[in-house]
Amino acid sequence: MPKKIKPEVAGPESAGPEPSRREEILEAMLDLVVEQGLQAPMSALAKRSRASPGVIYHYFPSKDELIRAIYQRVRASKRDILLEGVRAEMPPREALLLVWLNAYRFYRTHLRETRFLDQYLNSPYCSPAGDAEEADSDFAPILKLLQPKKKGGVMKDLPQEAVTSLTLGLAADLAKAPRAFSKATLMRIAETVWAAVAEESE
Repeated sequence: MPKKIKPEVAGPESAGPEPSRREEILEAMLDLVVEQGLQAPMSALAKRSRASPGVIYHYFPSKDELIRAIYQRVRASKRDILLEGVRAEMPPREALLLVWLNAYRFYRTHLRETRFLDQYLNSPYCSPAGDAEEADSDFAPILKLLQPKKKGGVMKDLPQEAVTSLTLGLAADLAKAPRAFSKATLMRIAETVWAAVAEESE
């Protein structure tokens, strides 16, 4: 079953009615977007979350801000998983293999979040300039890996779109396939990806 987004509050001593109510609204809207799309009405959210419109608008002054808040949470969850286990001193090959395997795991196990991202990133809610700027900061270690060698990275001199498609894009596509791949197969695929995009295979 897909994992839920982790609440911001940690521990019973910090859990209170306001943060938990906000989380319920976020979770309910995430489910609605997955089921109905970004056009899901706020009236449906009130019914699903069992929160009055006044309570919803107390936390989120507009639907745009609510959708943006979900995106911020999903992006943070994705970043944490992609960078899990990655250390600054890792050789580029080892780091890229780990990021690729982490990406496959994220897309395979976080189905709601993946469906939300697919919709959000192809909608008017997504501001290319603003989101790109934030992503540069959040995903700096990954973006550095994906740079061509002449710019300080280890990749071949290919268009950035091609490198992203051959690496994270492939992980996303495979994760959405009906069948699950074994760890050994995934590692072989990751190593093939490295050989395809890296300037030096070792």
